[in-house]
Amino acid sequence: MRVTSLDGALLDFWVAKSENLQLLPEIPENEQIRLNESGYWHPSTYHPSSDWSQAGPIISNEWYSIEDALIEWFGPTWPSIRAISTAPLKWLMRAYVKTKFGDEVEEVEEAEYGSPEILTNKEYRINSNAKRWPSWLSGN
Repeated sequence: MRVTSLDGALLDFWVAKSENLQLLPEIPENEQIRLNESGYWHPSTYHPSSDWSQAGPIISNEWYSIEDALIEWFGPTWPSIRAISTAPLKWLMRAYVKTKFGDEVEEVEEAEYGSPEILTNKEYRINSNAKRWPSWLSGN
């Protein structure tokens, strides 16, 4: 699946994987657990693609890599792209996932990124096609 197509809970799932966060088997009772620094995440409380407080530390720590990914996708004028300006956080998180896994990630069933039992037993590896141009960019 193309990283540029990731959205919502699936994008949050790949951001958590990029951050090496461990999945909590149950919804956390303590609100502090939702912070990136805890080392854990849960699909019901972790939403970096729509929550600036969760994405902010990632963006701050990985800004240069994120910007490089956006430049690779869109060129140096990426800030003026309408899709980015209307949903910046989503695109920043997509770019962050790209820095860790490349332009494509493994397909994940909806039940997998919302089901702690499945997620805790699955390994995800970096895609070997990381330097391949996205087909929508090359005109294919």
